[in-house]
Amino acid sequence: MNYTLICPTAVPAVPALSRQRPLVLAPFLGRTVLEHALAGLAANGAKVVRLLAEDRLPEIQAVVGAGQAWGLQVVFLSPREGAEILSREVPPGESVMTLDHLPQAPERPLWDSYQGWYEAQLALLPAFAAQRVGMREVTPGVFADLRSQIAGDASLVAPCWIGSGVFVGSQAVVGPGSIIEDGSYLDSGAEIVQSIVGPQTYVGSVTEIRGSFAWGSELLHLESGSLAQVTDRFLLSEMRVRSGFAAGLAGIIRGIGNRGTAPDALANPPGLARAGGRFLL
Repeated sequence: MNYTLICPTAVPAVPALSRQRPLVLAPFLGRTVLEHALAGLAANGAKVVRLLAEDRLPEIQAVVGAGQAWGLQVVFLSPREGAEILSREVPPGESVMTLDHLPQAPERPLWDSYQGWYEAQLALLPAFAAQRVGMREVTPGVFADLRSQIAGDASLVAPCWIGSGVFVGSQAVVGPGSIIEDGSYLDSGAEIVQSIVGPQTYVGSVTEIRGSFAWGSELLHLESGSLAQVTDRFLLSEMRVRSGFAAGLAGIIRGIGNRGTAPDALANPPGLARAGGRFLL
């Protein structure tokens, strides 16, 4: 079976998901949506996938390559070639699919809402964890990569996913219903509930995230769709811009003073609620 896979550009219902990267490269349980889609098509017997993508095409090409990672031949179509294929009748042995759902879960639309994108991940979490090398189920419904570091007194509540290279600090809480993507750092006392923390994201000490998608310094509320930029890097920030900081993060932050008592700059940051000594994002 050969497939033509149409990659949506921007979808009005979920504009924030295409701010940082093309929509089909939105993070999804340790990979991107497009990578999971190609894996699903390969499992369904695909040999050749013709990919029609226009938004930031070089970024998509860098992720997909020629398809060798999935045992596929991926061919990128020009807009003219795509229009020709879509204008004719689909011949036997070929299929045309728009990437608005994954082959692994056709009943789960991805881009109808932020909540739908989040719920699709929770639905597929056990199956994708079983397929990922290095992922283990540490307790029922709690999946953590072998290359993650989790403090002994951290609390992991099912269902949750801890990706590769993640650090979970002392007394941090993850879950229920939370996904921590690869390379992220949750400082001591951070609490992530029914939320997603995107790749390479730092969440500060005693910072609480609920019902949201945090990626770098951006915080998206999944239900309302409201998007906020958090300007205080000690609460939420992108790891790679913290040059010379991430490697010694724990020592440097705790050098400020136990982080249970915030420095003056964090005592009452504008636009953030504070309750019981915690920062609620």
